[in-house]
Amino acid sequence: MNHAQRAMWEARHRDAAPGAPEPSLLAILPAILRLMPHGLVLDVAAGTGRNALVLAEAGCRVIAVDYATTAMHTIAEAARAAHLPITPVVADLESTLPFQPARFDCVVNINYLDRDRVSHLKDLLRVGGLFFFDTFLIDQATLGHPRDPRFLLQRYELRAMLSDMELLHYGEGLVNYKADKSAWRATALARKG
Repeated sequence: MNHAQRAMWEARHRDAAPGAPEPSLLAILPAILRLMPHGLVLDVAAGTGRNALVLAEAGCRVIAVDYATTAMHTIAEAARAAHLPITPVVADLESTLPFQPARFDCVVNINYLDRDRVSHLKDLLRVGGLFFFDTFLIDQATLGHPRDPRFLLQRYELRAMLSDMELLHYGEGLVNYKADKSAWRATALARKG
């Protein structure tokens, strides 16, 4: 990332609270825990930790990675206060992540889309590891942010991206949140063979 992008993400996360976890993660969490209880999870583009915190509270050991130092400080403080096993790591997601292949039981990727990084994220999973992926569909552009097609999946694109894995769950469509908010999303849980 360039300096302007880094400054934007740092400002966005400065003084931000973790927020509520993604509803799709809450819905699929029982299946993840059944398949890999107490596993080591990588939370990609973790932001201020809304998803890392719920994973750690459920008994997972979490490595939360994000480019924003301010976000990683927020996660570290929240984890320390709640005595949760979360390790924050500052890393540029557009370059090679500083982790060994086959290290993780689960990779959680929510709201982050870099098509060129998907194979690298799969490589970080051990055999039998789980990949939970949830982000915006192209239809989201009609509702608002994001609108840039680089960050929006085409219909069934996620299914194709995970075609070399065992697909345990897949869904696409309009998701309704509280407070009359909605978003077009694609969600998948896949297992590495």
